[in-house]
Amino acid sequence: MIGTVAAPAMAQEDAETFTPLGRIVLGAGAEKVAIDAPQSISVLDEDDIATVQPGTIGDVLERSPGISTVGSESRFGESLNIRGIGGGTSADEPRIVTLIDGVKKYYESYRQGSLFTDPAFFKTVEILRGPASSTLYGAGALAGVVSLETKDASDFLEPGDPFGIDQKLEYRSNGDGRESATFLAFAPDDQFDGLIGFIYDDSDFMESGDGDRIFGTRITETNVLVKGTLRFGDADEHAVETGYIRYQGEADDQLLDVIDNVSFFGTVDREVIDTTAFVNYQYNPLDNDLIDLEVQLSHGKSENNVTDFQGSPGIADSFDTDYAYEGRGLRIENTARFQGAAVENYLTFGVDISQQDRISTRASAANAAFQPEGTTDTIGIFAQNEFIWDQQLTVLTGARIDFQETTPGDQVPTDQTVNDEGQAATLALHYQLTDQWAVFSSASYTERLPVVDELYDSRATAGGADQVSAGTLENEESRNIELGLSYSRNDVIGTGDQLSFKTIAFRNDLDNLIARNNAGAAGEPVFVNIDEASIQGVELEAAYESERFFGALAYTNLDGENENDPASLNPNLEDRIPANTLVLSLGTRIPAVNLELGWTGTHYESKSRSSAGMTGVTTIDTPDEVIHDIYAAWTPDEGVFEDLTIRLGVTNVADTDYRTHLQSADVRRTGRSINLSVSRTF
Repeated sequence: MIGTVAAPAMAQEDAETFTPLGRIVLGAGAEKVAIDAPQSISVLDEDDIATVQPGTIGDVLERSPGISTVGSESRFGESLNIRGIGGGTSADEPRIVTLIDGVKKYYESYRQGSLFTDPAFFKTVEILRGPASSTLYGAGALAGVVSLETKDASDFLEPGDPFGIDQKLEYRSNGDGRESATFLAFAPDDQFDGLIGFIYDDSDFMESGDGDRIFGTRITETNVLVKGTLRFGDADEHAVETGYIRYQGEADDQLLDVIDNVSFFGTVDREVIDTTAFVNYQYNPLDNDLIDLEVQLSHGKSENNVTDFQGSPGIADSFDTDYAYEGRGLRIENTARFQGAAVENYLTFGVDISQQDRISTRASAANAAFQPEGTTDTIGIFAQNEFIWDQQLTVLTGARIDFQETTPGDQVPTDQTVNDEGQAATLALHYQLTDQWAVFSSASYTERLPVVDELYDSRATAGGADQVSAGTLENEESRNIELGLSYSRNDVIGTGDQLSFKTIAFRNDLDNLIARNNAGAAGEPVFVNIDEASIQGVELEAAYESERFFGALAYTNLDGENENDPASLNPNLEDRIPANTLVLSLGTRIPAVNLELGWTGTHYESKSRSSAGMTGVTTIDTPDEVIHDIYAAWTPDEGVFEDLTIRLGVTNVADTDYRTHLQSADVRRTGRSINLSVSRTF
């Protein structure tokens, strides 16, 4: 389940065709669709993922407004940036809440990405931009929430089928990439179903548009998914769901700095193992509107084993390391529903309890100052109320408080435990002016608490002692205001079509933003607070759908700055704002032969930024670029290829040599690739 500030769905179920903005949003409170949420939110489905034929999950996300990828093309080197927040330094990830089947995923590592998974496992991705979702998913989601939902047995079974097999084979010409994805689905009766998935992916080095090898892209990966759901009781009012997802990726002779792809630090062998496990219990009696209970018990671990360092003399042993984050969580949530004449009210409340261990086992204890060990215990209490009057006005209020205790590991040069608390609050209004037009606005406040890296990372003083930031850092604070307008109309050009758009303007004022102090002298804290910063922008999402034609547009225009703080701080906020981006997709369907053809053009506006590296501050200029992708999807219903789905795509058609604005000058995006996939469900 994903929480969102949202209004009730309009009566769009009568339309024959739905744009992506008409998709249902999973969440607390009334059923709603994306266009009716007083928040900038995108919902991507299985077809969106398959159409992109992605190498990483970021390939899918960056076609939505407000979200960019940071780092390299490697699955080991990708992080996310939402509205100018994220990917700028270590400890950036808590500003973006990432969920897989409701389980929080978190990872920080030295010059490496943060999310390790295969896009083929997911049927839905939701992107909630802005800090309003902090009330449900943790104080401190300054940038927003990315929620990924894995596939279920029902996605592969027709009603009444007890068993099904889905097999997909895919080939990517750039890097000679080969992937096999197999899913076994079974439902022996109406009360139980299960799913087993296995994905194997192997790729050689990919090449840029100039034909240069892209380091970090030669990876062998295996993925396993196991899920099961048992329903019981009157009208199946009880349900227990279990899930286990495991990712394992291996790459030898990979650049240590897989984020920026610089050779200064040498090479390593890497093995990344990421696991997610959960048990969900749901109780929703039909005769009691006050109970809609969900309890989730979860465990997650991300391991990064680095060996065989080859590089600068004297530091080799410092990088033979086993890093890991291991977390355990318990979430209890209930939604109570009240109804009256022309009135609906949904009250959602609950508690989050979690413990996260940061493990950093280095061959050299002298280097334990980097990526320090520690344990964080958190208890969060939250409530959100959604009041709906006459299906026209929605008022949403939410509040949360998190209590956190962080304890350093044995090798950290302090035993200081840090206790803190963070608050979050949201007020959102949505008003349906007419059947087509709506206006909405929201105001939210959230605090982010410092994490292990920021509290206990250290640098040596002249006397040999170490200085940490524990006790010196204040909570980050965000005050965000949004104002939006939406429009949706059916039967615009022909019967059954739909046109919709949604635009949002926002300003996010940030106080005490935590940044790495690159200009600090020996003995000074590694992390400091920036007094004031601000980000403002406009996001537009539009779509058209009919039986034969479709199109979509996503536009992002952002600006931001630090106020009264030196440019030596990392990140200098102005340098973490992505370039203005326009993504336009157009396509057509030929129903007589079940053929779909599509084109996507992505325009990145030119921009310059400064970058604080090992050799000082340099200026990086990113030129104006337009990248073209095309695809064809064919599902023949007769002949030798009957029941197959065949997808042929060409990414970066012009074989352009480029990178996006937030990527290092040494990073190149993948050149032209011809991708072919064949799938069938038996």
